[in-house]
Formats: sequence, structure tokens, C-alpha cells
Amino acid sequence: MPGPPLNILPDMFWDVFAPYGALHVFTVGVCLLVIAGLALAGRALSATREEVLRRGLGLFGLFYWLSYNVWWNRYGVDLATGLPLQICDCNGVIAPLALLTQHRWLRATLYYWAFALSTQAFIQPALQAGPAHLLFYWFWAQHTIILGYAVYDLAVLHFRPQWRDLLRCYAVSAVYLAVVVLLDLALGADYGFLGNLPPDQIPPFVAALGLWPARAVILVMLSAAACAIAQLPWELTRRRQPA
Repeated sequence: MPGPPLNILPDMFWDVFAPYGALHVFTVGVCLLVIAGLALAGRALSATREEVLRRGLGLFGLFYWLSYNVWWNRYGVDLATGLPLQICDCNGVIAPLALLTQHRWLRATLYYWAFALSTQAFIQPALQAGPAHLLFYWFWAQHTIILGYAVYDLAVLHFRPQWRDLLRCYAVSAVYLAVVVLLDLALGADYGFLGNLPPDQIPPFVAALGLWPARAVILVMLSAAACAIAQLPWELTRRRQPA
């Protein structure tokens, strides 16, 4: 008689996402392949066809961002958790708009937020849902769009950040901070991971920064430093170029 079906992967693998395991490594690898494929495709196309691809990517990114937020709030909007005000939520709409408009402020914000901040979603994802849940795919696709569009802007559209772009990013970030801090205090929310929530209700890497409000100040300082570090490779490259 045939035995019971072979369950190669435990149920926990499908239901719960555990950082730094095989699923994490595999998923990040797939995301990076998609990002590289977009950049290679854009570089291989003629200018006219590349523009068509870029506009398609931009429109797709906007549609995806809208669809995700509608899905997230399908049972009603919880003001403390349902507003698209995390950095990656904001970057999720900035990324397609940057490709569509080529506006310098949008491109600058996308670059620094993507490489200094949104990359943390790949390194230490604040995700618990495994592949059995739709949220798993929403999460990874959204962050792949953000980082993929930032890479596309560098590799295909030749965006090269300068110090004034860092100042643009700091200005946008200051407005963002003013908005989310007020909302966090008023709603008891944790937008930007800057709210006053208990340590067991926030990601471990945020809880490790200590108690609120000190951890919020430290997080802001670390974010500003990470954005500045993201500028350094371009400055070093410029200094090595012949005059």
C-alpha cells in the first residue's frame, strides 16, 4: 500500500517567515535576479523602446502601490496601521513617479531612501507571514519594485547623485519626520518606526536601539548617516577621474 504523502517541507515553512533561513536567502536571490533583469533589459533597448519600458514600469509601479494599499485596507482603514506612511510605503509611490517624471527631487529621494533604508527590508525584513499568505508576496514584490527602480535609474538612466541631492533628500525626510511623528503621537502609531510602542510590538532591530524616545532619535541619526554613506562611492569615483 502506498504510504502517506511525503511532506518535504514542514508546515511552519509555509506559514511563518523566519529571517536568515533558506527561504530568506532564496527569496532575496529571486528578487535580485528580477532587479538585474530589469536593468539589463533597459540597457539593451534602443532609446525609443527603453522609454516604452520605463513608462510601463512606472505605470505598473503606481498600479501595484494602489492595489496593495486597497488590499491592505480591504476591511476598513485603521488610521494607526493602514496609512501608507512607512518609508517603503512612501518610496513605493516615489519610485514609479521618479521613472515617469525624471524629476530631480524624486530621483534623489528614491536613491537615498532605497539604498540607505529600503535595503534593510532585504537584510532584516519585518515580516512574519510565509509563502502560504498573500502578504509574503506583496511585501517582497513591493521592495523589489523600489530597489529595482532605483537600480534602473542608475544603470539605465545614468542618475548620478551629488551632495545637493543629499540635501534634497534631507529636506524631504524632514517633512516626512514632521508628519509621522505628529501622527505617531496622536494615534499611538509606529509610522517610520518612530512611535512609542512596547518592544515586543516593534521589529527587533528597532527594539535593540533602546527605549523611546531615545531609540527614535538614534534611528533618525542612523538613517541620516546611512544616506550620507550612500553618497560616498560617487564622490570617491569623481575624485579618481582625470581632470
